Amino acid sequence: MAMIAARLLALAAGLACLAALGQYPLGHGWPVWLLYALLPIYFLLLCWRPAVWLFCLPALLPVLDLAPWTGWFFFEEIDLLLLLTVTCGYWRWRTGATRLALAPGARLWLVLVSAAALAALLRGVFSAQLPPDALNAWNNYLSPYNSLRLGKAWCWAMLLLPLLLRDAANDGLRRLALPGMLCGLGLVALCALWERAVFPGVFNLSSDYRITAPFSAMHTGGAALDGYLALSLPFAALWLARARSRRPAIAALLLLGLVLHAAMATFSRALYAALPVAAITGLACWQLAHGRHARQRWSARRASAGLLLGVGAAALLVLMFQAAGYRGLLAAIVLLLGAFVLATRALPWRLAPASVLCALALQASLAALWPTDPAHGLLKAPYALFLLSSLLLACSLWRQWLPLAIMALSMMACNTAWIGWHWAGAIGLRPAALVLLLAALLLLNSRLRPPLWRMGRASLGVAASAAVMLMLAIPVSASYYANERFATTAGDWQGRLRHWRGVLAMMPADWASTVFGMGTGTFPASYFWRNTVGDVPARLAYADEAEAGNRYLRLASPGYRAGYGELLRLLQRVSVRPDTHYALALDVRRHGPMPVLQLKLCQRQLLYAQYCVHAPLRLLPPTPALPQWQPQWQHYQMTIDSARLGGGSWLLRAPVQLELAAGGQADPAVIDVDNLSLRAPDGEELLANGSFSKANDYWFFSSDHHHLPWHIKNLWLHLHVESGLFGLLSMLGLFVLACANLVRRAAQAGPGADGAAAMLAGLAGFMAIGVFDSLLDVPRIALLFYMLLLCALLRPSISPVPDSERPPR
Repeated sequence: MAMIAARLLALAAGLACLAALGQYPLGHGWPVWLLYALLPIYFLLLCWRPAVWLFCLPALLPVLDLAPWTGWFFFEEIDLLLLLTVTCGYWRWRTGATRLALAPGARLWLVLVSAAALAALLRGVFSAQLPPDALNAWNNYLSPYNSLRLGKAWCWAMLLLPLLLRDAANDGLRRLALPGMLCGLGLVALCALWERAVFPGVFNLSSDYRITAPFSAMHTGGAALDGYLALSLPFAALWLARARSRRPAIAALLLLGLVLHAAMATFSRALYAALPVAAITGLACWQLAHGRHARQRWSARRASAGLLLGVGAAALLVLMFQAAGYRGLLAAIVLLLGAFVLATRALPWRLAPASVLCALALQASLAALWPTDPAHGLLKAPYALFLLSSLLLACSLWRQWLPLAIMALSMMACNTAWIGWHWAGAIGLRPAALVLLLAALLLLNSRLRPPLWRMGRASLGVAASAAVMLMLAIPVSASYYANERFATTAGDWQGRLRHWRGVLAMMPADWASTVFGMGTGTFPASYFWRNTVGDVPARLAYADEAEAGNRYLRLASPGYRAGYGELLRLLQRVSVRPDTHYALALDVRRHGPMPVLQLKLCQRQLLYAQYCVHAPLRLLPPTPALPQWQPQWQHYQMTIDSARLGGGSWLLRAPVQLELAAGGQADPAVIDVDNLSLRAPDGEELLANGSFSKANDYWFFSSDHHHLPWHIKNLWLHLHVESGLFGLLSMLGLFVLACANLVRRAAQAGPGADGAAAMLAGLAGFMAIGVFDSLLDVPRIALLFYMLLLCALLRPSISPVPDSERPPR
């Protein structure tokens, strides 16, 4: 019977996947074609190895997001992969194949959470403010079917649970899921690095640009990127801690640096708070996992000394950055790292004075011989000599030439002070002198018995991670925008408290809403109709003219004085060439007060346009031809010059989007748009679905700054409002059970103890983000969180081994 049920489920999922592919928007952008190449490859991999989904889903879930190209955000690309996973996984289901079991009590809590999710889902679908509009049912957050968009995450988790119990056996999480998580984390970090490089610039920390990476769900704000990084970053640290050779350690350190750069570039105060929470939780769990051996290695003396050195180094590096900028900071960090490594060796102290004198002599000779005005491509003296002395130190450490290593470190110290003086004059010498003093103190570690640290993977990993963290955190924390963000923390907190009070005031007082919530995904509609501040958020919809058989776009401006970033912008990516004239045409129909239609081409990833070219559009006043005036369509044609849009190399070319939005005054205004066209000089049409005959296909939207109408901004309040006390308490019980199971696994000090520490750190960081954002209103982030909870609930099962796998007697 179980086989038949599994086959029927697989058949249903396969048919659903084919039906979805038949409706999926095909074309308009290379990422969509990439998806169509990816799906058959993934299907063949599943047919070959059904357990490969443990790698592919964590790797693709954060980055396979094509909503800005397709316009689909209710049914996403990851849903296609999940349908394929369910199809292949259950079609090859075998009775008795399960090797893992859930922790005691987990089934009860899973049933309770499932019941609460089902009740909230049904209330969301059938408790709509208005009857569902078929044309806007699947493209609008105000639709009652938004409940299905959010509720699908838990449904997918429950469908994947039997496959997880089967395929996670034989160390499947370590062999497949962990590399998949690391791969996805690396792809997200690369997307963040690319976005920073293309838009504000990697080193431009004064801009208020905040990255979104591949998460299109952030088109209405939210903290999807923050939640993902908090949940996944501990696994990069786990990879570094587990590295057994040099190459994996270097790769892990590089990944950790990229991820920390992405985290710092978010300028998210919640993520900045979540990172130390995750680090403290992970270290505490790791110490619990390693028991008495860890406590012996990390005695109170070592912990105090390490903390003191870390705080002192951070303070001195801050002073060095303030005086000597990026170059001085980098030189100081490299010098301290060199001293840290050299301090683990048995140094020949009798030869140290001679080595220092030789270093000073060589430094003076090279400084005198180096050209004052170096030729093109040649570094200036302090930077070039610092680089040479660093290479000399690395070579001498590699060959165990310790007198030469002392000599190289002395030259590095001289050049660090020279860089400080070269950059800031006498002011730069003061922090440089303090850094040199700290480096000398680090060398005394080799004289201690026992030393505070020894050469090993753990000490090198901690030192390198701390260096990367400080190299990224110090410039970001000293930037203008970060200081502005921190300066407004108190005011933003008060605004968040007012928002939460308003959310609770919108919640009906009847017992059903208290117990089962208002319904999954109903908050945007509740805010639109019942918010306590009197706002009427901007809205877009698609409508039909029954007589003419015509479909068009209707834009409604917000019901308050709109400023930049508070409009709702409809977007489509276009491929334009720089300094080219394009023909722009559209039909417009106005209703009510005088609206303003903004139409422009902009460099934009998702939020925050960087460079825009406005269309020369000026709406004509209405000319009523009848006593009872009816709004009439007006046709507009114009030419728009792309200017510098579309320029640059292929890899670093900023994406260009056509955007339109309706603005007005204090009262809402409605404007209709149809037959939008953008043609190249050769007549090629650059817009897809410009007539809006296919509703939202290829069109996406964003709200750059005004995000409160879309999010409750607290994870547990989100559960309480949309799922009621039943959903809140059941999810809380499941979360507590998962954390307790992770602590128990860590205390047992088994093979999965380090993995348990990483998972607990990720969950702690995710909960810290959840204090300031909903998180679970992003389906793919919610699914990742649920899957991590399920992995935390696993325990080895003593199931009987089939006769075919029993060893011979």
